[in-house]
Amino acid sequence: MTLPQDQSLELRQSTLIKAMRFPLIVMVLYIHSPGAFFEPGLELSFDGRNIYHIIAEFISGHMFAIATRCFFLFSGFLFYRLLKEGEFSIKWVITKWKKRFWSLLVPFLFWNLLMVVAVILKNVAFDALSLKSSVEEISLVGKGPLFWFLTGPADFPLWFLRDLILMTLVAPLIYPIFKTVRWASLVILILLYLSPLTLMIPSKQAVIYFSVGAWLGINRFDLLTICGKYKIPAAVISVILLPIATSQVGRPLHTFLLDLFIPFGIITSINICDFLINNEKTCERLCKLSASVFFIYAIHEIYILGWTKGLFLRVFGNSIVGTWISFFFVPVVVLFVCLGLYYLLNRIMPRAMAFACGGRTDIKTP
Repeated sequence: MTLPQDQSLELRQSTLIKAMRFPLIVMVLYIHSPGAFFEPGLELSFDGRNIYHIIAEFISGHMFAIATRCFFLFSGFLFYRLLKEGEFSIKWVITKWKKRFWSLLVPFLFWNLLMVVAVILKNVAFDALSLKSSVEEISLVGKGPLFWFLTGPADFPLWFLRDLILMTLVAPLIYPIFKTVRWASLVILILLYLSPLTLMIPSKQAVIYFSVGAWLGINRFDLLTICGKYKIPAAVISVILLPIATSQVGRPLHTFLLDLFIPFGIITSINICDFLINNEKTCERLCKLSASVFFIYAIHEIYILGWTKGLFLRVFGNSIVGTWISFFFVPVVVLFVCLGLYYLLNRIMPRAMAFACGGRTDIKTP
């Protein structure tokens, strides 16, 4: 599957979004990597642990912070991208919601319940073996359904899915606004984004990036065209802002500088991926791996990441060398474990996997 630059823009844009999903989930794993964050601030010294702190913050806390924002942006964009002029109606909205019921809500409920069951079974087994149970995990179960599915959630990374469900529910309300006062609404979104206002459920990043994606889709703007047009300035600004934002961790301007970097980081990442998918093999591999992304996202915090961290800690210890090894290789091990489980379960129970992942698998069920 070759993707020359002169191919259909719509097809290339769709392929680009699909190809970006796997690199983005790898970024998420590195965000969750052990020891990524220590004290609230950074000290610019040559102490071994401080150097590690700076680099870990640079990678996990800043450079890869574009990951969830990209997912929200793409979700809002794709929600409205194929909507034709005059097609918006209650019937269209209900059809969208029905699809999202199976692709978002059902997997959200399933994986959170699975996390609760996994915690119960693990602690029951530990009690039977006279091993120490986790008070924190037992407390998680005892908090009940409100925590499992909303304020937590139980499977913590699914906060993204929770916010996406909420944004999907309100998405029809923003259509007439973005359609009729499109430039004013975009300015309001930008001002809201740069303001110190914080939101919890849904998160501020969900509201802003999903809405910006929806705004682009509703008003028929192409991601590739926009990102390509500002390729050089976005890359330059990203390179400048990334280290500056990292150096300000724990200081008053940190959040503002990080928020300022992320849009330019997203544009740059899209342009890099647009370049990479010109290679046929790279494009095919990334698109094929994209089917595993939801499974990796949903399952990696169900003991896989935690136990891998524990294993690395036992083997390599808490020395600075062990910390470096854990930071870079724990996500790699977790990735391969999740991929192995994905392909194994897809082979032996494809229908169950399709149900659990909202149809996001590459195995066709009979």
